[in-house]
Amino acid sequence: MEAVKEANVAAEPKKKRKAIFTKKFYVDHGGNILCHVVLIGIIFLILFPFIEKVCTMFLSYDDLSDSTVQYIPKHFSLYTVVTTMGIMDYWMTLLRTLILCAVTAVLQTLSCTLTAYGLARFKFKGRGLVFGCVIMVLLIPPQVVMASLYMNFAHLNPLGLVSLFGGGRIDISNGVLPFIILSATAVAFKNSLYIYMLRQFFRGMPTEIEEAGMIDGSSHLGIFFRLMLPNAVPMMVTIILFAFSWQWTDNYYSQLFLGHSDYTVITNALIGLRAYGVNIESFTNVFRNAIIDTGIVLSVLPLVIVYIFGQKFFVQGVSQSGIVG
Repeated sequence: MEAVKEANVAAEPKKKRKAIFTKKFYVDHGGNILCHVVLIGIIFLILFPFIEKVCTMFLSYDDLSDSTVQYIPKHFSLYTVVTTMGIMDYWMTLLRTLILCAVTAVLQTLSCTLTAYGLARFKFKGRGLVFGCVIMVLLIPPQVVMASLYMNFAHLNPLGLVSLFGGGRIDISNGVLPFIILSATAVAFKNSLYIYMLRQFFRGMPTEIEEAGMIDGSSHLGIFFRLMLPNAVPMMVTIILFAFSWQWTDNYYSQLFLGHSDYTVITNALIGLRAYGVNIESFTNVFRNAIIDTGIVLSVLPLVIVYIFGQKFFVQGVSQSGIVG
């Protein structure tokens, strides 16, 4: 019986294998394949310089001078990392930057949230003009207001009270106070964008929430803190992430207000590293470039960690901001 079955199987015609990569396949999926290839190429172009710098961090001094070594070290070493961290005073600089970025991010989020809520939910004369000015600030480069902004803090005279009482000039232009004042008043770096995003979010919330709060006897502040803010938590976390990252990478305001201060942040340390910190005769040009590359990686690494932990809120907040459809 088994011999008969084997004979019948052998006698059956062989089925043709169905081809996968047919003309129809390329017609249906050719566009998607092309898009993925282009995106992978763009991602590679963006990430390759950073990957190259990461590889340079772990090359030994001999590997840096060896032309046969490109990316994979022959002798794994942390000498470049340790040297760079010592020049930058990395841990103290990192702590100062974390404190400054965290404080300014929280202040900017609170002040921008209040401003955006007022523009979105209250009707008053000139509301459109105020919002138009907020949008116009997005178009003005910070270099345009550099001189006037610095002079306002170098010769602080709020409402003319200092001159009225015959006092001398108050100079707070060299330190962290300008960052705190700008953040608390919603006029800091990129705050107009945060106000726009939060305004779009609050405008999309149903009016029934406010009506229910008024029926329960809540004031406008009660409605804002008890009903609006809990729903705006993902959006506020997104604003905090934006404010934190942009303050971290900012070198304009940091140079303007902290350029001659003892309060050194990451960007100032990195600029000093490139300009002055490695200008030492004992270092070869190759090792100087390796130190600069290592400093860039050490500066960006905390932001990568923050984004990994806040990615969920970031994506959810951006989708609710009204920027994307």
